[in-house]
Amino acid sequence: MKTHQRKWLPFSAIAIGLFSAVLDGSMIGIALPQISKDFSLDISKAAWVSLVSTITVVAILLPAGNMSDRIGRKRLYLFGVVIMAVGSLLCSLSQNFSFLLFLRIIVSIGAAMRMSTGLAMVMMIFGDKERGTGLGANTTTVGLAAISGPIFGGFLVSNFGWESVFLTQFILSVPVFILGFYYLDPNVVDASRKKNSGKFDYTGSLISAAAFSVLLFSINFSIVSMSTFLIIGSVLAVFILFSLFIYVESKADTPILDTILLKDPKFIFSMGTRLFGFLAGSSTLFLMPFYIQMVKGIPPDQAGLLIFPGAVGMAITASVSGRLSDKFGEKPFILLGLIIIFLAGIIFSQLSKDSSNLLLISILVFHGLGMGIWASPNGSQTVSLVPKYMYGSVSALINLVRTIAMGTSIAIASSVITLSFINLNLNPDFSSIDYYDANQIFAFMNGFRNTYFTLLGINFISIIFALLSKSKN
Repeated sequence: MKTHQRKWLPFSAIAIGLFSAVLDGSMIGIALPQISKDFSLDISKAAWVSLVSTITVVAILLPAGNMSDRIGRKRLYLFGVVIMAVGSLLCSLSQNFSFLLFLRIIVSIGAAMRMSTGLAMVMMIFGDKERGTGLGANTTTVGLAAISGPIFGGFLVSNFGWESVFLTQFILSVPVFILGFYYLDPNVVDASRKKNSGKFDYTGSLISAAAFSVLLFSINFSIVSMSTFLIIGSVLAVFILFSLFIYVESKADTPILDTILLKDPKFIFSMGTRLFGFLAGSSTLFLMPFYIQMVKGIPPDQAGLLIFPGAVGMAITASVSGRLSDKFGEKPFILLGLIIIFLAGIIFSQLSKDSSNLLLISILVFHGLGMGIWASPNGSQTVSLVPKYMYGSVSALINLVRTIAMGTSIAIASSVITLSFINLNLNPDFSSIDYYDANQIFAFMNGFRNTYFTLLGINFISIIFALLSKSKN
């Protein structure tokens, strides 16, 4: 096989799988308002369609990363594809909300298997000198899927209902499995991995699953309830669980997380940048379908057309910034992207019901440019700090931090907006209406602005961490 084919054909097998997974997530965003109406949900409950997936993924990612060292990255990836396919098919047949959430857990277990291995395999395919190029192409794939998701999702939801979104994921899983089985060479994607023969770290896996689950669960419910007892209890539980997890991992023979990473300041600053960067930038795709459909009164198929240009911006810049970071270093691009997101957040906070569609599209493109510029170089910077045999675990950790940040960002947005309704003595349940009335619009936009003010503060922290971060010398 030619050099070009050795890189891009195997990458295509991973990229198509990544495309289908991101497409699923972006289509669900468009489908949430209709799911809410069919199952009589308010915005906070509707958010659990996304949040239950996030909690499951963060609970499974680290154990899955460790498992990939044992059975192989390719094998675990293909297992994940099958699980996602079966779970998605059953989601399309759901008749009640509880069953839908249960099936989203099954789908998310498969997603975690794919996430913990896909990025590591990309890094092995491209090697050290073209790591930024590979990660940039990976992020561009995310952008392309995010472009397609709102348009395709809007079309499906408008014409075939929300069930068609899940059925599409099942259909796409078939070619993903075939391509992965045929093109992913274990001699390449499984090279340099540690073939652990010791006892699997069941204790660490269970504690990590509990710690990350309680963290996201607490964020979603404590903010809404504002109960002092619940907030203090949640903080205490999270602190105890994470302290216990770090202790157990420091004593384990084959830990799912090597605690030596937590002693490296460069690694901490790089991962901190990722955490706060995705915290600051991830609420937008969750908020926009509600803002466009419920506030501006635009139907789902047209809403998708308004949202997709933002993903165009990310797709355009991700690959370019990845390539340039291979030549000029990662830090300048990380800082530039985060600053762009900060400026976009300021403009988002000033939107109103009467803001023009042209202004909205322009801001979404600007925001997408920022997300594309910083994310790939940050991933490359983080990977540069660890040896190749840790790629599986670090790939899982990189995805874990991103997923936690995205889930937390959604929880913050949904909670702040719900509180805005409650403070004005309004019911946030809009299952029986097509659009908000004047009072509901006022409540939503008040929460919308407060959400972005909160995210601006978080974004500032990400910029500080980026300034302190360094690549491997």
